[in-house]
This record gives sequence, structure tokens and C-alpha cells, in this order.
Amino acid sequence: MRRRGFTMLELVLSLAITVLVAAGVAAMLGGIATGIALGSDTRTGLLATAATHGRLTEDLSGIASVLERSDDGRAMVLWNGGRVPGGRVEPSELRWLEFDPIRGELLRSEIRFPDDWTPLERAEHDRPISGAIELDEAFRHADDAGILHRDVLVDGLLDTVIGSTISNPRSREIRVDLTFDLATGPLEATAIVSCHDLH
Repeated sequence: MRRRGFTMLELVLSLAITVLVAAGVAAMLGGIATGIALGSDTRTGLLATAATHGRLTEDLSGIASVLERSDDGRAMVLWNGGRVPGGRVEPSELRWLEFDPIRGELLRSEIRFPDDWTPLERAEHDRPISGAIELDEAFRHADDAGILHRDVLVDGLLDTVIGSTISNPRSREIRVDLTFDLATGPLEATAIVSCHDLH
């Protein structure tokens, strides 16, 4: 009895059929994975937008006035509104908002004095501010003294633009336009917070 094996043509044909079936299965699995990623990114984007809006609203709702905004819209100086008696702007009443494009973070900086500081030490670092140059000096002075604390308000960003508009004669709106960096592409979101706009 003679044994018969597969011919070269049969082997090539079976290999071609196997490759076609494998390509079809790979395309189907790729489509399923893309659909899952899109759905996951959509949910992530919605959650990030809602959480960011809530956090910014809570964090910035006590702001009394916008003192300065950078030309590129990536930084803003805010005043908490007279926590120190006297009605003048003190460094400890300021908040600096800034976007760090390298880390993709929106940061809030503010002065926090150590608990063991005397009133004289606090007063030395909390002199009234009267102009834009003094705002920059207060920031640098606090940073050099180690009393400037930075907190990340939002991360995972491609870009941020911080602006403000007057909504009526006695109030102003702080508008933060955010672009999140998601796996499926950028997602834009906006948070608007009202402040009293004291002068």
C-alpha cells in the first residue's frame, strides 16, 4: 500500500485560507477593541469634565476679584477678598492659577504660613500689594521663603485658557477652557465660575 502526502499546491492553498481567516478574526477583534476604547474614553471624558467643573466651582467660588491675567491666557492672579482686615490686597489673600504645558496640569498656588510663625514673621511676608510688579514680587518672595504651596486642580491636559468676563456691573465670570488628552484624541470642556468682583 502506497502512502500519499499533501502536495505543494494543497499546502499553499490551506496556508492561504488560514491566513485569510486569521486576518478576518484580527480585523474583527481590532474593531471590538476600538469600540471598547471609544466607549471607555467617552465615559472617562464625561467623568473628567464633571469632576473638573465641580472642583473648579468649589475652589474658585470664594474669589472676590480678578487682579491680573497673562497675555497668553495661561495664568491669572485672583484675590480672595479681604480676609486680612484693612481692605487692602495682601499676598496671603491671593491665588495664582497657571497652566503647566510640560506636565499638562492646571495648578493653583497660594501662601500658607507655618503654624509656628509669629505674627511678626507673618506680617513681614504679608505686606500690602499695590501693583502688577508687586504681584510678581510677592509670588517670587513666597516661593523663595518656602511658603508658596502648589496644588494640582486638573491634570491630563493638552491646553488650558483662563479668561474672565464681566457678566453684570457687580459680578464677573471666570472661564476656564480645558482640552483633555484622551487616548482617542483631544476633548474640550469649559468651566465657568462667578465671582463678586470687588474693587
